[in-house]
Amino acid sequence: MSIMPSIPVLHGSKDTDLRATDQELILRRARQEYRIPFAAIAHVRAERRAVEVRLTAPAETVPTVHRIEGVSEAAAGAFAQAVSALLPPADDSTAVVDGSTLVTTRTAEREPETPREAFGRRVKRFVVGSVLAIVAMSVLVSVVVHPIMMIFVWLFGGVGFPFAGAVVLLAPTVVERWRLPRHGITVTADYAHSAAEPRLYLYTDLDGNTRTYYATSDRLRLEISYDPRDPGRVVRADGKGRWGQTILLLLAGGIALLMLAAFFATPFMDPGV
Repeated sequence: MSIMPSIPVLHGSKDTDLRATDQELILRRARQEYRIPFAAIAHVRAERRAVEVRLTAPAETVPTVHRIEGVSEAAAGAFAQAVSALLPPADDSTAVVDGSTLVTTRTAEREPETPREAFGRRVKRFVVGSVLAIVAMSVLVSVVVHPIMMIFVWLFGGVGFPFAGAVVLLAPTVVERWRLPRHGITVTADYAHSAAEPRLYLYTDLDGNTRTYYATSDRLRLEISYDPRDPGRVVRADGKGRWGQTILLLLAGGIALLMLAAFFATPFMDPGV
């Protein structure tokens, strides 16, 4: 039984990470990736929240050292112990090679961003931008008009920006409910008859891949429409629920428009004090 799953992945500072496979260590640093075979490693040592990988080197030669810092102290110790157990035993009868010559370096490719990660990134940016806008407007009205107007800034902004964010982030989903049935690919999804997933339906895309779709329905077969450029983006072909979502989106947009109009008009209001 392989012990590889028990070796932790180390995530360090400055966008670095170190992980082990069954034959080598992979160190990613910024946009560079170093693949270090076990035969090139003299020892691996943990130093609190850092791990040092020292490569083999002939006598009177300064060995190359790769180091990752800012990792979990517990993970560092476990990683060093597990990798040390996988290193080949030292053989005094053979000449020691320069481990740096066995290391391969290439430009690291970033893993593609998942839809959930992209959505989370957009939410964070919108929240930060909204808070900065409210703070800046608060300072402006307190200087130009009156400090009491900051109450209206936070009231209008606190309502307007969340509603505007909901509209911006959810509008593409509502648009897809209208677009895909007309411009996507419509196929039949069959009920999976899974006791663990009672809402699961299965369909096959043009490449022959079986994909999943979740829906609350008592039908054994549903017509669904998916995006040919991204077959995982799928909606019901009959458009069920899209009118309700569209109306809610329009209401949210109206509230956001009114509140943000009042927000930006705050510096021109009369405080009456």
